[in-house]
Amino acid sequence: MAIRKSKTPQSPTQRADQKRVDILKSAGKCFRKTGFHQTSMQEICSEVGLGPGAVYRYFTSKDAIIAAMAEDERRQARTLLSEFHDTDDLPQALSAITRAFAQRYAAISDAGLMTEIYAEGLRNKRVGAVIKKAETEWVDGLADMLRTAQQRGQIDQALDAHAAALLLTAMWDGIVIRQAYTPELPEAMLALFDDMLKRWLASATPTAVVVAGSKRAKPAPAPKAAAPAAEPELDLGPAPAADKPLSQAEIDLRQMSLI
Repeated sequence: MAIRKSKTPQSPTQRADQKRVDILKSAGKCFRKTGFHQTSMQEICSEVGLGPGAVYRYFTSKDAIIAAMAEDERRQARTLLSEFHDTDDLPQALSAITRAFAQRYAAISDAGLMTEIYAEGLRNKRVGAVIKKAETEWVDGLADMLRTAQQRGQIDQALDAHAAALLLTAMWDGIVIRQAYTPELPEAMLALFDDMLKRWLASATPTAVVVAGSKRAKPAPAPKAAAPAAEPELDLGPAPAADKPLSQAEIDLRQMSLI
């Protein structure tokens, strides 16, 4: 006779966390079908199998659900980032992150949902504030990862780490959107993206010198001072003959000056 294993009872906190997750999953399923604005709270309650009172206990509004979904997505992304923070091969780590994003949003509905969440953040101040906070934490974490790689000499030290983090994030977001229209990204495109990242991150500054084991930009030479302009030569020769004939008195004065 088979013996059933009894399940370990969940604590009140664990039960609350599980219900929160269930509500978000059900809401996401509804949003994928009809979008944010076409989905009602009643439809979410029906999907999750809870009464309105139970759902509102966790989320006060549909906006709160959308904001929580955005925050959870970026929390998962930050967890992914933390796994590669101390990597010895940053380009390889960024390649792995690229493929993780591509796999995470491989389904058109998932890519569309995240695109819609970001679009809602531009219209809805509450959702936008949550997204902005999550994005700031993400970009700061990625920039810190790039700075660590710079200190270890893994990538070009002349790069602006924060600007590079913003650009990387924009490219990854673009891949997610493109994948919504091209469900199966060709491996050749991902390989080209990897090669582009390696070339970009490894590019050295045009003029660099090694100082204490690190590359620093060599200051540009100071422009040469312009040579002083030559002073005009004085014309000490005899004055040109005047058109008017000299008087006898002027002739006498000139002759006296020659004595």
